Amino acid sequence: MKTRKVLQIEVVSDLVSPWCYLGMRRLEQALARLEGASHPDVQWRPYEINPELPKDGVDVDRYLSSVFGTPDAGREVLNRLATLGEENGIRFDFDRVNSVPNTMNAHRLILLATDHGKGPTMAQRLFRGFFEEGQDIGRIEVLADLGGEAGLNPDDIRECLAGDRYRQAVRVTESQVRDAGLTGVPTIVFNRRLAVSGVHDPDVLISVIDKALFHELPEDPVPGQLH
Repeated sequence: MKTRKVLQIEVVSDLVSPWCYLGMRRLEQALARLEGASHPDVQWRPYEINPELPKDGVDVDRYLSSVFGTPDAGREVLNRLATLGEENGIRFDFDRVNSVPNTMNAHRLILLATDHGKGPTMAQRLFRGFFEEGQDIGRIEVLADLGGEAGLNPDDIRECLAGDRYRQAVRVTESQVRDAGLTGVPTIVFNRRLAVSGVHDPDVLISVIDKALFHELPEDPVPGQLH
């Protein structure tokens, strides 16, 4: 009987980047086309694009100005992304996003969910909550509600986020990501052998998966600090 290859996937991402949401969707599309050829093990690697954001976040127009120069310039980019999202089954509703939150607690929630085998499910629920529903994923009560929908105990979430559990784990992982030279998000690492940054078509991702699983590559082409 033919043995199926084990496919380990590490997704380096933040939750307030629409490119990260789109990149995750493209990865899902690629994995759906593997037709059971491997056992994908998808792990979340937190990376805060703006770790210095205040606890309550910042107004979205102010944020767009800081990134694109003016809110109007930022919204032109978002409009193009909305079209791409629609083509990939994502209903971006940027008009419902009023502020850009600090994502530390959201990353901590995903790590809690990972301990219960629900990391990718939790990440997807947070993406949808923020970009499609306009929910403030910087607020603990919102995170408790969304975590409950993903199958976690909301009281456990509140207890976790009221303290410092997983905070250091997020910081350590972010440091490892930087030390590994991975600076752009989304970045997807396949079997610690190949990494791709940015948003790619499923065909491209399938080709990279094939190389990571079956082709001879140099030893340790992706730095081993990422774990």
